[in-house]
Amino acid sequence: MNEPHGPSGGHGPFFPVPPTGHPMAGPAPAPPYGFPHPPGHPGPRHKTSGLAIAALVLGLIGCLPLSVVPAIILGIVALTQTGPGKRPGRGLAIGGLAAAGVWTVGWVALLGNTLANPNHFTANPPSQGCAAPSPGYANVCTLKPGDCFEQAAIDVTFTSIELSACGGTHSSEVVGAFIAQDGPWPGEEKLKADASTQCERIVAKNVDNPRLDAVDGDVYLSHAASDRVGWEHGVRTVLCTIYAPGSKLTGSLLAPGADLAIPTG
Repeated sequence: MNEPHGPSGGHGPFFPVPPTGHPMAGPAPAPPYGFPHPPGHPGPRHKTSGLAIAALVLGLIGCLPLSVVPAIILGIVALTQTGPGKRPGRGLAIGGLAAAGVWTVGWVALLGNTLANPNHFTANPPSQGCAAPSPGYANVCTLKPGDCFEQAAIDVTFTSIELSACGGTHSSEVVGAFIAQDGPWPGEEKLKADASTQCERIVAKNVDNPRLDAVDGDVYLSHAASDRVGWEHGVRTVLCTIYAPGSKLTGSLLAPGADLAIPTG
C-alpha cells in the first residue's frame, strides 16, 4: 500500500494547510531550559539570615557580658552567608558586630578601672550596714574589741548600735574578733557555728572569769558579723561579744593585758 503524500505529491488524501492566522491545534512547546517561572512573576525570595538577626539582638544587649562573644561569632558567620547573590541580612550582621564591639570596649574599660583600684570593693563596702555611722554609734565595720554598747536582743539585725562607756552600765562588750575564711557566703547557720567555736577560744583567752561570774543575771556569748551583702563586698571580720539582757554589765569584762588585736590570738 502506498503511503499518502502531502499536497505536492498527487497521490493519497489531501491534507489542507490551515488558514493563515489560525495555528494548528496541538500541545504548546515547553519553555526553554533555565526559565522556571513565567515572565512577570518574581522568582523565590531568600529569607533574611537568622544568624544575622541573632547577632544584632545579642550585640544590642551587650550590657549582659555573656552576650558579647556569641554576638561576635554569629556576626562573623552571618557575613559569610549574606551579601550580593546570597541571603539578605548583611547590614544586620554588621550592626550586631559594631554593637558588640562597642560593648566590648566598655567592659574592658570597666574591668581595667576596677582592677586598678583594688580597694574599691573592700575599703568601705557600699552596703547599708557599713555606711559611716553617726557620732556615738558603730557598726560591724567600725566596732572593735574593747568597745561596749547597748543591744536590744541577742538575735537582732542592726545597721548601727549605740556605743556606751564601759565604766557605766551597758548590755554588751566586744571581747575579741577573728577573720572568717574567704569564699562564698556560708549562710547564717554555718557562720554562727564557726563563730561559736572561735569565740569560745577568745573568751577563754581574754575574759576575766571572776568579773564574769559577778554579773547579776544571765550572760550570753554572741557575735556580730556582716550580712550577705557586706560579706560579698569583702567584710570578713566577726566580733565576739558578751551580752547581758537589761544592761546588767558594769565595767569591762576583759582581763588585764587582754589581746585586742584583729584577729585576736
